[in-house]
Amino acid sequence: MTKKWIIVSMMMFGSLSVNGQAALLALLFGDKVASENFHLSLDAGGNISSLPGISGQQSTTGFYFGLGTFVKLNDQWAITPEFKPLSPRGASNVPALKDYGAVLTDANYEIRLNYIDVPILVQYSPTKKWLVSAGPQISFLTSAKQLATGQLLDGSSVDVSQSMNSDFNSVYFSAPIEVGYRLSSAREGKGINLKVRYNIGLSEMIAKTDYGSSNGSTFQVFLSFPFVNVD
Repeated sequence: MTKKWIIVSMMMFGSLSVNGQAALLALLFGDKVASENFHLSLDAGGNISSLPGISGQQSTTGFYFGLGTFVKLNDQWAITPEFKPLSPRGASNVPALKDYGAVLTDANYEIRLNYIDVPILVQYSPTKKWLVSAGPQISFLTSAKQLATGQLLDGSSVDVSQSMNSDFNSVYFSAPIEVGYRLSSAREGKGINLKVRYNIGLSEMIAKTDYGSSNGSTFQVFLSFPFVNVD
């Protein structure tokens, strides 16, 4: 198994452990509190994020997970507040926040961020299958790390991870825009929603002003598993 897949597997296992309470809530009580007008969902998928404005940066990927709710207003409109405790962002191939050039050769730097996202979206369903959503989102930074990868003077490879929380703003605002498609016959009528979301950054992510400026860019593809019969 390659190093990449080991890291992905550990992230997925860790995310399910950290966010087990949200999953357990939906699994135990999702059907109990479900109705046509209100129900819960489990959402899981992937992020592609970047830090536009930072010189040379490239996008990174991560595992996205959380809990959604559906509050029906009428046959076409709904409000969908969410709680997403695992929402990674960042960028690779970035300039160093802390330079290890004195001890590492061919050093490459990556910024890894994780947020708790709380979007409150307004959802419109032009048909029974399609939906579009948009609204504000507030995100709370839970961790910020720089990963430096390079070689020591003896030629051995090494990864150095260091916390950089103080270099990033603790609160971040964005505006998600989403398109979704309902697979209503899946899961014995409970359905699966396939959603594609782009988060437009509205506020500055970086607190260290001499490093650079970026509002961030995040593209998300995920599946939403509602705990209600949607037929």
